[in-house]
Amino acid sequence: VPSQPEVKTQFDSSGRTMKVFVVYDSVYGNTQKIAEAMIEGIGKERETLIAKAAQASAADLEGVDLIIVGAPTHGGTFTEPVKSFLGSIPANALNGKKAASFDTSFTVESQGAFVRFLMKTLGYAAPKIAKALAGKGAEVLTSEIFYVVDTEGPLKEGELERAGKWAAALVSQLGA
Repeated sequence: VPSQPEVKTQFDSSGRTMKVFVVYDSVYGNTQKIAEAMIEGIGKERETLIAKAAQASAADLEGVDLIIVGAPTHGGTFTEPVKSFLGSIPANALNGKKAASFDTSFTVESQGAFVRFLMKTLGYAAPKIAKALAGKGAEVLTSEIFYVVDTEGPLKEGELERAGKWAAALVSQLGA
């Protein structure tokens, strides 16, 4: 019987397992795929949780070291379920926690002049999510955009791999 590979658990500075929580909303499934790729990239050595924003609550943040929140960009901002989730977090509840944000969007280059103008004027969801997280006390490490080819997808080739590597890099940046 072949032996199972040993799983090395990553600990934070207090000696406990690092806990990462990925909260997302997805309209066509692309943002969900990105969130799932992040969980896979982070690996089994850490305690990971993933939830759609509509099912997540501020109580889920208990003991979380890193919270990653993402949504598709719609009209230059993020979706209502993410707004509701972030709104449910009490003031300063994220003090001492690290955070990151992400969104899914088109590439500017793939759009016509009017849509490019709107995208540049309205912006993307990730920086706005980051601002909301910081407003609740989190130390926001970074924001990232993952690209879709069309409104309903698919994701641009290589984005799932990039999402996994991005999340793994975030965790290693925290020394865990």
